[in-house]
Amino acid sequence: MSIEHSHGAARPTLPRSGDLATVPAAEHSRTEGRDAHGRFTSANPWSGASKWRALVSEGLGRDLEGKAGELGRRAHRLYRAFLADLPIDCATVRSLVAQRARAAALADSYALRGAELGIDTSDGAAALAEAHRWDQRAERLAVTSLDVATKLAGPARKRPVIDLGKAIAEAAKE
Repeated sequence: MSIEHSHGAARPTLPRSGDLATVPAAEHSRTEGRDAHGRFTSANPWSGASKWRALVSEGLGRDLEGKAGELGRRAHRLYRAFLADLPIDCATVRSLVAQRARAAALADSYALRGAELGIDTSDGAAALAEAHRWDQRAERLAVTSLDVATKLAGPARKRPVIDLGKAIAEAAKE
């Protein structure tokens, strides 16, 4: 991140998407944290994370009723799709991606409302302006979430991964 001087004030500049490094997805085994029968073990590394993962998903409002529920379900679908594109999905990244999904869902909703009201009307123009603001927010969060995920993916890959299924298979060969 660099500092830009504009209008007499120093402001941080966000990285451009072209400046971000390409990072391959972190590899993990499907048998990690499972016993020989495929059931989760007590040392399952994913079980503790299920609570905060559920918190982030619930925060999108997918279980609400009415129009808010429709927006929440749309945001949740976008959240899952955006998350699949990133090399790591820790709590920090999931939080940013949830904000991005919410912003994208709101931008879509305001854009549709503006189109329904008509782009020539003042209410329609106001809805389209609000859609533009949410689009900008979603775009900034897209770059930020990719940047954070890329930076956090490096240290995560360096942790040793214990593949119980592979160890059992090798022990069975001996």
